[in-house]
Amino acid sequence: MNITLFIFLLFSLQIFYWFIGQRASKNLNNQEDYFLAGKKVSFFPLMMTFLATQVGGGVILGAADESYIYGWPVLLFPLGSALGLILLGCGLGRRLATFQVSTIAQIFEVVYGSIKLKKIASCLSIISLFMILVGQIIASNKFLISLGLNNIPIFILFWSIVIFYTAKGGLKAVISTDLVQAAFFSITFLFCFGFVFFSQPNVPVFQSSNIEDFTNVSSKLYGWLLMPLLFMIIEQSMGQRCFAGDSPKIVSKATLIAGIITMVIGIVPVYFGTFANITNLPIPEGGSVLMTAIEKTTNPLMTALVGCAILAAIISTATSLINAISSNLVSDFKFASIQKINSILSVKTITCLISIGAIFCAFYFNNIVTVLILSYELSVSCLLIPILFALFKKEGNFIAAWMAVIMGAFGFILFRIQPIDFPKELISIFLSFLGYVVGEVIAVHSLRSKANLENVLE
Repeated sequence: MNITLFIFLLFSLQIFYWFIGQRASKNLNNQEDYFLAGKKVSFFPLMMTFLATQVGGGVILGAADESYIYGWPVLLFPLGSALGLILLGCGLGRRLATFQVSTIAQIFEVVYGSIKLKKIASCLSIISLFMILVGQIIASNKFLISLGLNNIPIFILFWSIVIFYTAKGGLKAVISTDLVQAAFFSITFLFCFGFVFFSQPNVPVFQSSNIEDFTNVSSKLYGWLLMPLLFMIIEQSMGQRCFAGDSPKIVSKATLIAGIITMVIGIVPVYFGTFANITNLPIPEGGSVLMTAIEKTTNPLMTALVGCAILAAIISTATSLINAISSNLVSDFKFASIQKINSILSVKTITCLISIGAIFCAFYFNNIVTVLILSYELSVSCLLIPILFALFKKEGNFIAAWMAVIMGAFGFILFRIQPIDFPKELISIFLSFLGYVVGEVIAVHSLRSKANLENVLE
């Protein structure tokens, strides 16, 4: 790759994203404008921001790295994200959009009447989203290293521009830049895939030879497929977009189309990872499988464009996560300082601090997919069951929700300490469901006992 060309294209695009974000950051009057874009986001930008949020470092670089080892079964990882979006499009997104809230955690207060549960759910959401954000930054660092750009000043400058326009413009800036970034990386990835596919017709990429047997990865499949899928329902960055949509109908259409496009794009990194495996491409230590494969099969200009597209995908997911974490912190926890001084200025400061903290933490992790799956599993184990019931019940049971969260957390911790043969993700969810049922039984029994006591007193 021509490094000079790549750096020129990269920072030219960064300046363009900054300009787009600057334009979108005008007329931010309150926190609803900052976090929900005034709840007036129309179909096309909503669809593109859903796509941009899901196609990030995990789906692109992480899936390519894993498919280099395991082959086509890794397709289940982007499939999980795509099916999650489609599931939202089939009705769950519409239901989320009907709630008059700004965060997923606030559903616990609305349906279960518990401020404490809301704060616990928000904390779990913040932890998960922060770890996923760290995963995106890891992906960008691995990518730059794979190009021979192990340069801290460039890395910091790159993320400083991202932090600046994200903090200043809120969700309006995120959606505006998502639209441009999603269009850019979708066209670039698909064009590159077509170029290599037709220029390398004799490479048996779609065959399973030289790839580990399917049974060797069976233990990973539930995490690859189910965790991204189920996490979609409870993820704050996705819920935030559902709440920001102009109408529930538009939310359904946007998520459905975004899910289909996500699956199409998800094929690209798995193809290149499998291609690198079959052709025995040597991967530099700490380098990216995807970039190595593209560099060997295309020209310098296309490699530079794909490199910029990969970073666009990573940025678009990272900015959504930064804004979602900030939304949880500000909306679910009423900081006294925010009430006393300029609230928008305080929100922007919090957003900057979140971003800086994630960059610092990224230097302590290496495996992208492992970080992502762990993040998904934590929230799914604790929050999936009570949120699913909340979507279909106007008034939920406080005790049942508490028991579901506690039992889900117990399963998550227990099966990390004591591994089992059965998929731990499913068992944790089952324990959460069992906790919810037990809570319902306890609540019903308490009501009956109270009624009987009142009858006796009468």
